[in-house]
Amino acid sequence: MMKDNNPFYILAKKFDEEGCIAYKCKNMNEARNVPNTLEAIRGKDVQIVILDNLEIYSEYAPYRYIEDLREFMNQAGNLNLIV
Repeated sequence: MMKDNNPFYILAKKFDEEGCIAYKCKNMNEARNVPNTLEAIRGKDVQIVILDNLEIYSEYAPYRYIEDLREFMNQAGNLNLIV
């Protein structure tokens, strides 16, 4: 269960590639709703993950943080197009 006092991060990662893009949720509403929206727009071979502690999930590193939610969603939706 998600707790309001813990930060949550939404990650978008291409399978079989190193690194991912990451967005730190500003509130619980984002943590609950953004992943569902991303699932609807994500490209083939793109994984959407929500994590509460990036340090223990080294398989997703390195992380490229995106501060703006709209920009994160745009990049995540087009991740399979990036060469």
